[in-house]
Amino acid sequence: MATPTQSFQARVLAVGSGKGGVGKSTTSVNLAIVAAKSGRRVGIVDLDPLSNIATILDVPNRDLIRVAERISRDTSSLADQTVPLFRNVDLLFPRPKLERGESARLRAALFERHRTELLTRYDLVICDMPAGIGREENLAFLPFVGALIIVTNPEPTSHVSAGGYVRVAREIRPDLPVLFWHNRHRETMSGGFNPTDVIGNYNRYVDDELRIDPGAAFVSHAAIIPDDPSLNLLQQTLAFEGHVLGKLLDATQMLHKAVIAGIEPGGSLGRATNQLRYYLSAHPGRLAPDELSQEAVRYLAEEYGGGPRAAAATTTGENDRVVDAAAVDSFVHRYANHPLTAPLRQTVFAIERAAEQVVDQQRLFATGRGDRRPITQAATCVRRLIDAVDTHAVTPFERNLGGILLCYLAILLISGAPQVRSLVAAVIPRRSEDGRIVRDRRHQIRNLIERNDTYHRRYFTLVRKLYPVLVHQINRLVDAAGWGRIVLRARDGSVNRNAYLKLLTHVLHDSLHAGLGIYVGFRYNQAGRAIEEGARKVLARVPRR
Repeated sequence: MATPTQSFQARVLAVGSGKGGVGKSTTSVNLAIVAAKSGRRVGIVDLDPLSNIATILDVPNRDLIRVAERISRDTSSLADQTVPLFRNVDLLFPRPKLERGESARLRAALFERHRTELLTRYDLVICDMPAGIGREENLAFLPFVGALIIVTNPEPTSHVSAGGYVRVAREIRPDLPVLFWHNRHRETMSGGFNPTDVIGNYNRYVDDELRIDPGAAFVSHAAIIPDDPSLNLLQQTLAFEGHVLGKLLDATQMLHKAVIAGIEPGGSLGRATNQLRYYLSAHPGRLAPDELSQEAVRYLAEEYGGGPRAAAATTTGENDRVVDAAAVDSFVHRYANHPLTAPLRQTVFAIERAAEQVVDQQRLFATGRGDRRPITQAATCVRRLIDAVDTHAVTPFERNLGGILLCYLAILLISGAPQVRSLVAAVIPRRSEDGRIVRDRRHQIRNLIERNDTYHRRYFTLVRKLYPVLVHQINRLVDAAGWGRIVLRARDGSVNRNAYLKLLTHVLHDSLHAGLGIYVGFRYNQAGRAIEEGARKVLARVPRR
C-alpha cells in the first residue's frame, strides 16, 4: 500500500521547459482543463516568479488583491493563496514571487505545511515551473513530483536546453519519469533536423560525457501539437478571414497529400516511397521539377544516412541505406505533371501570403479595411483549383475535398462584408479598459469551459443568421462556374446541408476563440484534438482517489 507521501507525490505533475517561450504555461492550463472536465479537482501551482498563469487567464486584479502578497512561514490555510478559476480548477500562489528565499518558503508550504490539505482538496496538483533549470526555484521541487513534463519547440536551442534539463533532473531524481510535450510541431525541418528527437538533437551538440542514452526507458512522448495560430496568446485580433484562410489551407494540403498518395512508385524506391511522399507533402514550394527532384534525393540520402554519394546509387534491397536517384526523379516528375499539382502549389503559396497579410492588418472588432489584394488573389487561386478538381478528380475523396474547398471559399467571400464581421464581433464578451474596448478573455474562457447557456445561445444565433447567407453564396458560385458535380451530397444524392452547416459552425467556433490558448476553443482542428489526446495520456499516469 502506498504511503501518504507516495500517494501525494503520484498526484503531482511538474510542467517545465529548458527555455522560455515554448508554451509551458499554456500546456499547464490545458492539462488542468482536461482533468477538470473529466471530473477531477485540480490545483495549478504557479511557480513562475512573474506568475504567467494569472496573465494567460486574464485574472482581474481585484481577485489577486485578495490573495496574500507574500508567502509567509506561518500561513495556516491555503485559502490565503487560492484564486478559484473555473469549476474544479483553482490557482494557487498566483502573486509574483520575487523575494529572496520565497521559493524555499513556497516549497515548504506545499510539501510540508499544506500537504494534507492539498491531498484532501485536489485529485491533481500541476506545478507550472519557471523556465530554465535554476536549482533553488526549479530543480529543488522535483523530489516531490510524480512525473516531469518537458515542453519543447522544434528548434535546436529548445531541444538542447530540454536535453540539459533531462540530464540534470535525472541527477536529482534517477527514478523520475520524463514526458516530452512537443508544441508548434512541423513535420519536416531543414538540415535534417528531427523535430521530435530531443535526446538525439541534444547529444549532437554536447560532449560525450554529457550525453543521454537515446534509448532511455524513462523518457516518453506525451503529445505532438501541430503549429496553430489559435494558440498564440498575443493574438488580440478577430482574424475571421484569417481563420477561413487557415481552413482553406488545411483542405488544400489534404488534397495535396491525396494526389501524392495516388502516384505509384517506380524503379526500386522500396521503403523510401513513403518517406518521399512525406517530403513532397511538406514541401509544396515553387521549385521546378528538376530542382525538386535533386532536393528530394538529398533529403532521402540524409534521412537514410547514406551520405551524398549514396544519392547516386541504386538500392538492391529493402534494407539498404542507399537511394535510387532515377526512381526518385521519375516519381517527382509524375507528381509535377499531375493536373492538380500546379494549381495546388499555387494555391498554397497564395493562401499563405494572404494569411500573413490578414494577421498584419486586422484587429479586434475592425472593419476589415486595408489591402485586400492578397485575399482576392488567394480566392482566384482557389477557384482555379476547384475548376481543376471538377475536371480531373478521380476519387470520391478528391471530389469531396473539392466540395469542402467550395464551402470555405464561400465563407471567405462573405467574411469580408462589414455586416458579417459586426455580427461575429458582437458575440465576443468585451470590457472597458483605460477608455478602450477590449476583449474580455476571462469571461470568454469561463463561458467556454463551463458552457454558459447565454453565451452559447448567442453563438448558435450567429450560426443561424449566417447559414442562409452561406447557402446563397455557394449557390451563386455553383451556378456561375458549373460546379454541381463537387457539391457535397448525402447518400440519397441530395445536397448535404448538414455538412455545410457543420463546416460553418467549426470555422466560426475556432475564429471566435482564437488567442485564448485553451483547447476547448479550437476543438474542431488538429491542434485542439492533439492537446486533448496528449493530456489524457498524461492523466492516465495519475491515480484517481
